[in-house]
Formats: sequence, structure tokens, C-alpha cells
Amino acid sequence: MIPFLRTALAVFFLLSAGSAWAGAPGERLEKVVILSRHGVRAAMSSPERLEETSARPWPRFSVPPGHLTARGETLAALMGGYFRERYVAEGLLRPDDCGATYYWANVTQRTIATAKAVARTLSPGCVVAVGNVGEGRVDPMFEPIKAGVVVADADLARAAVAGRAGGDLTAWSASHRDAIERLDALLMQCPVGPCPPSPGKRRILDAKPGFVEGEDLVSLWGPEAFASGVTESLLMAWADGQDFAGQGWRGLDEDTLTRVFALHQAEFDLRLRTPYVAKALGGPLARRILATLETGASDAAIGPTGARVVFVAGHDGTLAVLGGLLRLEWALPGYQPNQIGPGGALVFERWRRADGVRVIRARFTGQSLRQLREATPLTQATPPPAAPVFIPGCSTATPAFDCPLDRFEAIVSQALDS
Repeated sequence: MIPFLRTALAVFFLLSAGSAWAGAPGERLEKVVILSRHGVRAAMSSPERLEETSARPWPRFSVPPGHLTARGETLAALMGGYFRERYVAEGLLRPDDCGATYYWANVTQRTIATAKAVARTLSPGCVVAVGNVGEGRVDPMFEPIKAGVVVADADLARAAVAGRAGGDLTAWSASHRDAIERLDALLMQCPVGPCPPSPGKRRILDAKPGFVEGEDLVSLWGPEAFASGVTESLLMAWADGQDFAGQGWRGLDEDTLTRVFALHQAEFDLRLRTPYVAKALGGPLARRILATLETGASDAAIGPTGARVVFVAGHDGTLAVLGGLLRLEWALPGYQPNQIGPGGALVFERWRRADGVRVIRARFTGQSLRQLREATPLTQATPPPAAPVFIPGCSTATPAFDCPLDRFEAIVSQALDS
């Protein structure tokens, strides 16, 4: 795409999305649940392991593998400040009301640190405790099978995934050949993939598609799964401001990152958004979010009844399974469809319209690749990209895809009972 046209479309998208967030005269925002991925973290693999996949050295992070970086804290705080400005403008938050916000995180360093960073700017001047189940324990909202609250049939899960791939993972993977060769050319730094084999290097093309044993309900291997980990490491280092050019990398820019993430998204969609898998992994979370958005008190709600903004820090898989369960789709400029960048968030808002009807308005939002890399300040005038999310079976033909609350309750219940 021509750079000028791409920029113009992005600006139009931001302005359109920003206007869709605002309430109409006579409407009142009552409750918000923000389900966010953690912020920018260090790669999960060591630089030495990653360098087995590439012709050039990998940048080094200054924190342990998987931990939120200093840049990640900064970027999360920018998102928190943006949410603060938005919800003060809507009258949902007041400067001196510390009890209006509540924070919960999965029990990992990067999720807890993300919630703390967001809290510093979303709840400025408040003493905030980020709730979690405690070190060494398993949170059933994020890992229901491991926590023992959901019993799933692993064979049926594999069959459901295989069925979506036509029963042949090798043929399914072959349909991504162009994207595989594009990533191979980037990693091995040859003009056009496939690049010739190199001693001591692991090539994405050589990964054989299939199921493998793992901690997840379904674990895959093959070029897509290989690419998923490697491209996430590329994205995290890019968003962390790392100097790839100084390490000798050529051809790595925002457009390239967007294109090579097609493989990651293919693997994520197949492994996590398959209905049986999404229901098993996302059911308890969906129940908790629904209970939080309902008007009455409930033991299943996240946080106290008086909290008007509930922030939940999880992982990209957390958002993916919820999206698969409720058949939610989203797209932001510069990302693949349904991609969840660092700090990306599904936002559920409960509004009371002028006609008295309570509705749920869902949004997906997150900083653009450029905003991440440049740590761009976020305001109502310069917001992160956002897109309204249509809730199948519930949303109506309104600009914000209004979903009546009673219908939302029915849709979630139906998804969990199906």
C-alpha cells in the first residue's frame, strides 16, 4: 500500500473510532470491564536460542525472559492515562474517587506489573492493590483446566482442531507457503525465500506440522507454531525500541511485522478459537465478565459492586479464547485480523441510553506499532486505534453495535451451554 494512503486511512480510522467511543446526549456510562493483554515483555526464549532461527544476532533484554520491560511499564502507563482521560470525560470517574477502580491480574510477573503500571495513571494518587490468587497458585479464571474447575476431553479438542484444518494439518500448513517463505527470507536475510539451509540453524520450513504433547489443551507444531514464538519475540523487541539495524538486520519495519504475523494468527485461530477449545478455556472468564457487567450484586463479579472500572490483566490467549467463545472479531490498522498486540484490550462498556435501555458496547483497542516503538503520548486527541466489536446474535445496527444487556446475558449463557 502507498505510504500516504496507508497513513490517511489510519488517521480516518482513528477519528472514526474515537467518535464511536463517545456517548450521545442523554446516555450515561455505568460500568467498564477492560480485559487487557500484558505489556511489552522480554522474549520467552534466550537470545542464543533465538539466534538458531536467524542469520543475525538478536537484541538483548535487560530483564529475565517473560518479564515486563521498563519500556513495557511506560507503555502500559500511557494506556492507563488514556483510559483515565476518557472516563473522566464521560463522567464515570472523579478525581478523588479511588474506590471506583479495581485491578486483577493473572499470577505472572508481567501481568501483575502491567496492572500496577496502568493503575499508576488510571488511578493517580490512589493506593492500589492488584488482586491475584497468590504466587504458586493457579487462577481458574485464566487456567480453568489446570485449576480443576473445567474437565475437558483432550482427544475431542484435538479432533475439533483437526476438523477445522480439514483433517490434514500438513495440507493446512501448505496453504501458508507464501507467508512461510516471506518469514524465512526475513530471518535468514536472503533476498527471497526459501533460503538455503545454514549449518546450526533451525529453519521454519523444516518444522513438521502435527500435534505435540504440551501443557495446553491442544498444542501444535509446524511452521505456524514455530513462527508464532519467533514473531512474538520480534514484535516485543521492536516495541521495546531495540536496535535491529545495529545488529545487521535488513528489511525489518512496521509493514514487514504486519505481514509476517499472518502465521502467528493462523496458529492462534486454529488452536485457541476453535469452539470446543474456546468454551473449555474461556467459559469461566466469560461468566465472571458477565457477572461484573450485570446490575445486581454477584459473588461471581470481579471486584466490589461499587467499582465502576474493572481492569483485568491477562495474556493474548486470554483474549483469544474469549473472542472464540463469543465469536468476536476485530481489526486495527497495521495488525492482522484478531491480532492482540502488547497491551491490547477488549473493553466492555455498560451504557444506559436515553430510552432507558441498558446496552453493552464492546471495543478492541491497543497502541499501534508506531505508538509502541516511539512511546507516543496518548490523549483524547491522539488516541490509540480502537474499533467497535460486533457481538453476533446480540449487536444491533447502530454505530457502536449496541447489544442489549438482557440479550448479552442470554448470548453468554447460550455459548456456555452449547
